[in-house]
Amino acid sequence: MKNFLNYQLKTRYAETDQMGYIHHSIYPQYLEVARIEFMKSIGISYKKMEEQGVILPVYTLNIKYLIPLTFDETITIKTSVKYLKGVRLCFAYEIFNENNQKTAEAEVVLVFAGEDGKPIKPPKKYLEKLQQLL
Repeated sequence: MKNFLNYQLKTRYAETDQMGYIHHSIYPQYLEVARIEFMKSIGISYKKMEEQGVILPVYTLNIKYLIPLTFDETITIKTSVKYLKGVRLCFAYEIFNENNQKTAEAEVVLVFAGEDGKPIKPPKKYLEKLQQLL
C-alpha cells in the first residue's frame, strides 16, 4: 500500500461474541473510523462534505478474516485509496494485531452522491486531493 494512514484503536469487551472474538459485524465500524481519519489526514472533512450536500454511501464491502481479534487489543488499521473511477472510490485496508500479525484485509467501494442519494461526479476539490494519492 502506498499513501496510507495507520490508525490505532483499542478493542472493547462489548464488541466480542460468545467465542471471545471481536464479532464480524464490528469490522465495518473499524473501517469507517479509519476511513474518516484517513480523509481528515488529507484535508477532507466528512462532516463538511456532507454539509455541502456530498455523501459517500457504501457500494460494496469485502472483508477477509485471517486471525480473530480479541478484547483489549490495540489494533492498527492501515488505510489507503486503491482507485477512483468515475463516481466510485475504493479504499483498501489491512488490520494488524498487537503482534503485528495481519488479522484481516478489506476493500470498501463508496459512491459519490448528492443528498438525494443519486450518483454525482466527485467535486473538483475532493477529486484533486484523492488523485494525488494514486
